[in-house]
Amino acid sequence: MTVSKDKKQTVEKQTEKEFAGDKMKSDEKSQSWIAETVSVVIEHLNKFGACVIDDFLGERKGVRILDEVLDLRKREIFQEGQLASVKAEKSIRSDKITWTDGASPPTPNIKNLINMIDTIVMTANKAPNNGVLSNYNIGSRTKAMIACYPGEGTHYVKHIDNPNKDGRCITAIYYLNKNWEPEKDGGSLKIYSACVEGVIAQVDPFFDRVIFFWSDRRNPHEVLPAYRERYAITVWYMDEKEKSDFEEKKRLKVASTSSTSDTQRSAI
Repeated sequence: MTVSKDKKQTVEKQTEKEFAGDKMKSDEKSQSWIAETVSVVIEHLNKFGACVIDDFLGERKGVRILDEVLDLRKREIFQEGQLASVKAEKSIRSDKITWTDGASPPTPNIKNLINMIDTIVMTANKAPNNGVLSNYNIGSRTKAMIACYPGEGTHYVKHIDNPNKDGRCITAIYYLNKNWEPEKDGGSLKIYSACVEGVIAQVDPFFDRVIFFWSDRRNPHEVLPAYRERYAITVWYMDEKEKSDFEEKKRLKVASTSSTSDTQRSAI
């Protein structure tokens, strides 16, 4: 069957129009979903100090992110988790980690995840009537930390992400564990909330789940022993004033230490 040139062009234009229409609908849905999600994040951070969202990106996008994480794992670039820039004792922290910005090495799906979390956090921070979030001026974030707990009871003891006012104000964690069975696999995130008196929350690391929580002393937390491989991607968002104050204190401390050393050398 032969299609005339005019008819072919008409079909192509219709196809382009349909595609554009589908994309517009997708964008509208995305904007609507983002607005809804931002509203929930603001409400829950203010009420509970944490917010859990399931089915964050959907099965297909989640699987693509997991494939990229597994590929990075195969490259053997993961290292022992650290505490304050020092290698951690395995009795404290026994995960393996690597850092990425989604660009080097290229991991476009991880980058899309980071961009989506960026959009939600930054929109929430700029929203009117956002409660405690208005106390922060979030202007930057860390690279994404990809963590693998290899199973066999690997864990991370109770700790606070930002006990020293280093600028981190919001922790966002995205989980990648398909068919996770908490009773058998363990690996739950346990949060000892200071935001709601007497509350201890246990968050299972289910596939395509994300959690946002305050990074400071309001949310001490631990990762319970995991008995199969457990993957998570974490990003920390920075309050610019606290970050600047912290860096200035570090600079002054280094300068003071250097001055003391010079004085001691002069006295010898």
